[in-house]
Amino acid sequence: MNDNPVNEANEVKEPTKAEKVAKAIADRFPEAEVQVKTNKWGRQRVWVRIPREKYRELMGFIKALDGEAHYSIGIEQDWGDELGFLSHLVIHYDDAPAVSLIVDVHAPKDDPVIPDISDIFPIALQFEREGMEMVGLDFEGAPDKRRLFLPDDFPEGIYPLRLDEKGVSDEMVHNAGHPYYLKGGAKK
Repeated sequence: MNDNPVNEANEVKEPTKAEKVAKAIADRFPEAEVQVKTNKWGRQRVWVRIPREKYRELMGFIKALDGEAHYSIGIEQDWGDELGFLSHLVIHYDDAPAVSLIVDVHAPKDDPVIPDISDIFPIALQFEREGMEMVGLDFEGAPDKRRLFLPDDFPEGIYPLRLDEKGVSDEMVHNAGHPYYLKGGAKK
């Protein structure tokens, strides 16, 4: 018999590092949507949806939380009426497990401007440049807006990953780099 009447339901669980980071962000940015999600392997990830007006400030806050924060990747998205940009960061990795953090920011297609953060996370610039040329985002204040992947003679105002009229038309597709494949599945 257990001499201690305290059961698990009465125990106070210490918050995880991910939960502490989520709380710090939610407290500082009440306009943000902040969630901690657990994947199928039991790892927690902090998801933050931030208004674009607060995006730059949030990224500076993350860098202040952990001066060694690692910016892993930025991914551009077409959401229909909006364009989005997801940033994946890893913080507090000196004490495993690290905190995995996803920051989601959107801008309307008729005003696709998001603040540049390359002075906070220099590696972000290459992902911003990709977002500019692939979906038409404009990273305000970016120090280098040259194309990264598309040739210089690629038409202005056409974005390969856009899902609307500004995307690549069927007439522009020339076997997508696969000489053995013709559109529609026919082979030479």
